Amino acid sequence: MPTSTRIKGRNLVLTLDGDDYAVDASSITLTNEDKDGEVRTFADITPPKQWFFEIEGIQSTDGTSLWDFLWDNDGSEDIAFVFKPHGNTTATSSQPHFTGTVDVKGKPPIGGAADTTFVFSYRLDLTAGTEPTRVTS
Repeated sequence: MPTSTRIKGRNLVLTLDGDDYAVDASSITLTNEDKDGEVRTFADITPPKQWFFEIEGIQSTDGTSLWDFLWDNDGSEDIAFVFKPHGNTTATSSQPHFTGTVDVKGKPPIGGAADTTFVFSYRLDLTAGTEPTRVTS
């Protein structure tokens, strides 16, 4: 029985608003969770999902860095993204891309421990009520 192709964390690319930020990220995960809600109707049998990126990266105040993009775009909505887990330029059925829009909610942290490279963790939510689109061509 042949084995499934494995994704290895080497070439992953996250593009936000047309710019790639792979050089600043050490971990990027696209995931979801049940969205909280106080009142559910009978139509809300399955709670809606909130999709988001969990990002870990280096802190850099360079104008082209991911940290700087998040800082400068706090409060911005509907920013286009392309997530390429394989790092391939063109999406295929075996190496798809994922697309959608995100909302930047809050500035990333700055600072850290003495004599270390400062890093940050950030949650980047997909625009409310949306989910990523799997692109295969």
